Amino acid sequence: MSIANANTIRIDPAFAAIVDGNWNAVHSLLFSMTGNMPDCEDLTQETFLRALRGWDTFKKGSNLRAWLMRIALNAFFDVQRKRQKVKINRLESEPSSREKSVEERFEILEQGALVRAAMEELSESSRIVFHLRVTENLSFRQIAELTGTTELGARWHMFEARRKLLKRLEDRSAR
Repeated sequence: MSIANANTIRIDPAFAAIVDGNWNAVHSLLFSMTGNMPDCEDLTQETFLRALRGWDTFKKGSNLRAWLMRIALNAFFDVQRKRQKVKINRLESEPSSREKSVEERFEILEQGALVRAAMEELSESSRIVFHLRVTENLSFRQIAELTGTTELGARWHMFEARRKLLKRLEDRSAR
């Protein structure tokens, strides 16, 4: 094996032949251990990556397949240990859907249209202050600096915007 850079690995053709000759055996072992294909595939790949990294530790003349099986089992047990540390509890029941009903969606759309219409009735200064405060969460000092007004002026515009928006929405809901 020779490494050209961190992203390119050239594999010795002899090692590629080892992978081809042993892939099914390692895959079969890991499938019997995991019981599912995604974990089995991941662990099979991990096994051969570990074998490639540790190729210089393999004792020539010893049982290659047994060495690969030991690497595969170690990879499997490593995953099992990590999963035991994470402790995932099963849900007792299905969580309720966060999806809103058609009626709720229409109500939200209607309220949005009311707010947009009410915003259009605000002066430009009040609309800017309201947006900067509510959407951007800026302080009144920051808003004053951005709009070229005083902090007191920014507070007044916010007060006016709230008052007019609430009145407009109350008038609509009273109908």
